[in-house]
Amino acid sequence: MVTYKKLEKGIFNGVNVIEYSMKNEALEVRFLNIGGVLTKIAMAEDQYEQNLVLNYDHIESYFNNGCYLNAIIGRTSNRIKNGQFTINGQTYQLDLNNGPNNLHGGAQCLTYADFEVTEVDSGYELTTVLPHQTEGFPGNLNVKVRYTLEQNNFIVSYQATTDQDTIVNLTQHAYFNLSGNLSTNIYNHELQIKADYIAEIDDNLSFTKKLIPVSNTLFDFNTPTIINPETKEVLPVFEKASGYDHLYILSDTKEVVTFKDLTSNRTLKISTTSPSMQFYAGNFLTEDLVFENGRRGEPHLGACFETHLVPFDFESQLLKPGEAYSQSTTFTFTK
Repeated sequence: MVTYKKLEKGIFNGVNVIEYSMKNEALEVRFLNIGGVLTKIAMAEDQYEQNLVLNYDHIESYFNNGCYLNAIIGRTSNRIKNGQFTINGQTYQLDLNNGPNNLHGGAQCLTYADFEVTEVDSGYELTTVLPHQTEGFPGNLNVKVRYTLEQNNFIVSYQATTDQDTIVNLTQHAYFNLSGNLSTNIYNHELQIKADYIAEIDDNLSFTKKLIPVSNTLFDFNTPTIINPETKEVLPVFEKASGYDHLYILSDTKEVVTFKDLTSNRTLKISTTSPSMQFYAGNFLTEDLVFENGRRGEPHLGACFETHLVPFDFESQLLKPGEAYSQSTTFTFTK
């Protein structure tokens, strides 16, 4: 049984910010109407007291959320080289917000959307519309995201429809740290990713569309490995991103990720319908960021597992009127 609560946090930037909560016998999840931002994930085994995601200390920070902290991402995820994509023989130019790239759909993305939130069976549904020509994308995009709880599973489901041919590629940019309340960084975590290839990037972190085998490199997490790149040879592709910030081409969609804190034994397993995932190890979480209880930011304080369609495969992202975009990712927590 899921119980629901909501708490008005105040008016910020002219927006009435509300924190929604859903809790069952295993998990509690809280989020904001702004960006669908997750503010808490906690387990019943910890009396719901140990937060397993990063959370800013002040609501105002979510209105200048350069880290995309725990937010819904779209209309597209990841980087689009030169901000250009071609569908049906027509090339579209998007706004650039990450050097020569369009990142996560641009400045006016879902991260800052004021979602309408309604209760549904075992969770909430978040809806909004991205208007035609927002950041240069064609079509009015109707977005529905569901956050639901099933036992110890937190499920994020995405749906979208359009009135013009467009592209869509949504994800959740949660920063996980299973130590609980940010007691340590993620280097005491063990990670497994079922993937044989990563996507090559250039000096601007744009995708070249070339795939690189991970075997015998520091990108190989096919067997559980402690996250510590200093123990292996550092590759140029690693240095370009200042650490782990790379697209994995998944070899499976069932339990593609196992992420475990070795002290508490808290474990996160991820399964998805998506064929790729960006693993980002929080390389740019800097000291000027302030999280819950005054905890200052530091590199590698959280890890992101951004499941989505392959960012440079625009044919797979093509959505036409009358069709429905649909993807989902399940986060399973155990201890």
